[in-house]
Amino acid sequence: MTAETLSTSGYDPTEQLLRLRQRSRSLAPLLYREQALYLQLLRSLLLPSVRNAVGHLLCERGQRLSGISAEQQSELQQTFDGLVQRCSSLLTVEQLMDLSRRLQKDALAYRQQAQLEVSQSLQADAEREQPEVNRGGIELSLSPPIEHPDLLEGLLPSLDAEVDQPSVEPVEEQQQSVQDPIDSETAAEATTADFDLLHSLFLMAGEAMQQGDSFAEPTRRESDSSSHGASLVPADKPDEELLPSMPVELVNWLDGQDAALSRRIRNLSHALNVELLRAGLVSSLLPTTLLDAAISGQLQALPSPSNLLRLKLPLPIPAQDQPMEILSVLVRSADLEYDNGSLRQSRYRLREHRSNLLTMVQQQRHWQSRLTSQEVHSQWWPNPPTTGQD
Repeated sequence: MTAETLSTSGYDPTEQLLRLRQRSRSLAPLLYREQALYLQLLRSLLLPSVRNAVGHLLCERGQRLSGISAEQQSELQQTFDGLVQRCSSLLTVEQLMDLSRRLQKDALAYRQQAQLEVSQSLQADAEREQPEVNRGGIELSLSPPIEHPDLLEGLLPSLDAEVDQPSVEPVEEQQQSVQDPIDSETAAEATTADFDLLHSLFLMAGEAMQQGDSFAEPTRRESDSSSHGASLVPADKPDEELLPSMPVELVNWLDGQDAALSRRIRNLSHALNVELLRAGLVSSLLPTTLLDAAISGQLQALPSPSNLLRLKLPLPIPAQDQPMEILSVLVRSADLEYDNGSLRQSRYRLREHRSNLLTMVQQQRHWQSRLTSQEVHSQWWPNPPTTGQD
């Protein structure tokens, strides 16, 4: 059976993938301009939005504001403006691309470290636990059978079983005489080697699952300082190609831009909250993990003004016996888009481009599957099977 008979249409997958690449290259400059316009609008709105958010917070904490002198208020305002300006200088397409790659690399390193710790923990538990197999009952354990080969005793045929006919030679000499000369290991060592092989296959499968692209946020803190040592263009791409040239890579590029933008403004929010705590305007500080959870929608927040986060923690106040309510600054792109129509329209255009890219992604996966099928049938079974003639 040839590749032509398996094909459902007359289109060439290689040609279709080439056309998708050309369409992606023509769409990449438009995506870059739309993303740059979106960031330009966001930078112009960031300072007044932060000032409004801090103003709303101070209105609810007015009793604390009275304890600060006018000079301290002026210094605090300059500090806030400096933090916003520094963050705005990092909100460019190139800076976000650099941060996106570092976030992806940190997430991969974090997953590998977590897998290593789990593997070491399981190995340590297996070494500490040496259960005695109860041959008259059933033993329940959370460890896989490959960690304890003795649990499978009796399921595999024994190579040192006694023969029916008595023999003058000892049993060990009989095993040596009938053993395959290629395999010089004993039966127990061969069984252990089989289990070690299965264990290594499971480990290799777990490592292979980590090869996919993911922009999941790591739980560790990421420094907000920009690094100019890394190149903005991947090494495997030509210098003139700043953006990817395939639909799947372009979608990942857009996701990376959003993830990096969310991290930048989250770091800005945390820095503003730290300065408010130092000035005595707030009495508590939310960790960055809770800020990330609020951004991703994992926390149920109370109604609050734009770019503010109000949470009610289940920690009762001793004097009032009520849950603690925390109000902090949390700048979010969704709040900025809600307050500004131009930024909202720019985001809408980016979503339309993303929707078109997702359609192209489906086409790319379809033609790549067709191409793989053709390569397999042309390389592994180039000729159809022949039947014997009478």
